[in-house]
Amino acid sequence: MLLNKRYNQFVVLFVFAFLAFSSVGFCSLNGPEESENKILRLTYAEVNPAGSYSGYMARLFKQKVEELSLGTVLIEVKYGGELGNDNEVLTNMYQHDAPDIIRTSVSYLQDYGANKAAMLSTPYAFENREHYWRFIDSGMYKDYLNEISFQGSKFRGLCFIEEGFRHFFSRKPINSLADLSGLKIRSAYGNYFEDLIKVFDASCVKVPFTEFNTAIERGIIDGGEQPILNYLSNEFYRRAPYLILDAHVLALSEIVISDNIWKQMSREQQNVVLRAADYIQRVNKVTIRNYEDKALKELKAKGVVVTEITDMSPWKEKCNELVFKITKAYADLYNTIQKLKVK
Repeated sequence: MLLNKRYNQFVVLFVFAFLAFSSVGFCSLNGPEESENKILRLTYAEVNPAGSYSGYMARLFKQKVEELSLGTVLIEVKYGGELGNDNEVLTNMYQHDAPDIIRTSVSYLQDYGANKAAMLSTPYAFENREHYWRFIDSGMYKDYLNEISFQGSKFRGLCFIEEGFRHFFSRKPINSLADLSGLKIRSAYGNYFEDLIKVFDASCVKVPFTEFNTAIERGIIDGGEQPILNYLSNEFYRRAPYLILDAHVLALSEIVISDNIWKQMSREQQNVVLRAADYIQRVNKVTIRNYEDKALKELKAKGVVVTEITDMSPWKEKCNELVFKITKAYADLYNTIQKLKVK
């Protein structure tokens, strides 16, 4: 009896020891691998430096996605055009599904079917920042954002980001509309921007965004046009210290994701990405003005000659025919946006 009792105790202890070893040993061998397979790793392309406002938006998006997903969706941001300029990145995303996410100007997306979104870059489409945010708060923007998803473009729009109005700057003084005449201006991508520069009697020169400083040093261009924040963060002011606040176009960009990676994501992961996009769009609304005001003060302190315009009428009149050309296919939509002006 005593031997049987001891034998039974030995068997029980052996079984417990085996189970304990199994739960610890087997988990330590298989657990990390199984956990690793559940992590979705994404790459985000940003043409501006990490210290720019766009870089700030990228970091915020990354942090929010990783927070909401409890670390199961991780994003690596590539700053400063490391993966190429916007056009090159979009081409790679379209042809090779890599990288996964990009923040890009709406003008670049026109080639992929985002015609309504590109129309938002019509000269003087938005009277001021308040006018734009009325458009966003009305919910109308969702049709423009979703347009690209229905064009078979392999992209899906997540949110809009407003970067402030675009202004002309040059290595030569610009005090008026007439001073633009004959200048060689680097154009943003898209026919709208090329036509706009020509409307102001300047010459349009195609130069990749990442090659601007080299082009102005070599005399290929005299200047360009950018929102204040990009003008500062990319140090364009060092070679082109004359800035005129003509506010010809509101700088709008979209964060877009590859449709292929989107379809691979679970519904829960998709919801996390959409919530993060909505979050940074709301943060954009409450932060952009302060960032821009600080940037303008910093530029003035660095010696940039800033010219403010008291009468925008001549500038707008120059653009009348171009505005009609751009908006005629979407006249009703454009007029609806105009009705949102803050009176």
